[in-house]
Amino acid sequence: MLQGILTGQTKGIELLSMAFTLFLYFSPSLLAFARAHRRFLPILILNVLVSPAQAVAAHFLAPALLTFDPHNLASVGMTAALVSFGPGWLALLIWSLLSGEPDPRWLKARDTKVYDTIAGLPLILWFVYGALQLRAVLGHDGAMIAAGTAGLFIWVQFLSLLAAMCFNLLLVYLLVVRDKPVAKSRGAVPRIFAVLGTFAGIGILQLPVAQLSLQMQILAAVLIGVGSLSSFLVLWRLGKSFSIMPEARKLVTGGPYAHARHPLYAVEMITIIGTALQFSAPWSWVLALLVVTLLWVRSHFEEQVLAEAYPEYAAYRAKTKRFIPGVI
Repeated sequence: MLQGILTGQTKGIELLSMAFTLFLYFSPSLLAFARAHRRFLPILILNVLVSPAQAVAAHFLAPALLTFDPHNLASVGMTAALVSFGPGWLALLIWSLLSGEPDPRWLKARDTKVYDTIAGLPLILWFVYGALQLRAVLGHDGAMIAAGTAGLFIWVQFLSLLAAMCFNLLLVYLLVVRDKPVAKSRGAVPRIFAVLGTFAGIGILQLPVAQLSLQMQILAAVLIGVGSLSSFLVLWRLGKSFSIMPEARKLVTGGPYAHARHPLYAVEMITIIGTALQFSAPWSWVLALLVVTLLWVRSHFEEQVLAEAYPEYAAYRAKTKRFIPGVI
């Protein structure tokens, strides 16, 4: 598995599934920390130990529960769920949700740069993986270019994927060095839309590849390249204010942000269109529309946070369009 991840051969949907399972398993610890629970450390330790403890208990008390068919995915999944999300896990989840006076130490820890970096670590790893996925194709295309055998499509594909790799690496850099937030959205809904908006595009990549003419292949590669390069430039201007979740770090109103409030989302839509062209319609366009809708909703939640954090945001919003200058 590690070799597949390092070479970019593991499918993104598989990584997301594993990440979601880990997130769900450690949700008692995450909830305890988010609530500054006074018993956060004991909950974390028990959370680490609960799965092996439940496996041992099942082995002695109900060994039949651990019997599964290794060739049957549903059977394997059911056994894993029983071991990981059994009564011990449920008890921890309930404990983490119990009300009580928050611990000032954990409240203070949530406002540090170290916490912000740790919170961004899953995204850092995800964007590193995104860059690794492009390495093989870039190496192949680069070798053809160096040998003088590359046609127009190879050149366009190489440049577009190079821009995409630079965009991913810039995301990694900014997630590490960005400023800590001065304001955050409240509730789970804005965060859910942020996560969905970030990863929904993965669904397009699971569709069958479309059979395109050379001209359409070049058009798709150009759109992806232009979108990725533009995203890189906009993101560079956004700098340490970059966020995935609806958070306020610094109000940026210069450069492309002088003409539109969310230019990064606008150019990401260009990339989504280029990606949708490469996969079978109509589902590729249904998913592309879903991604665009999620970007629109994300921008709404982000503007709420920015308006609360910066009084001058109202005047800025009144004179700029959301995505495209002078249009929308």
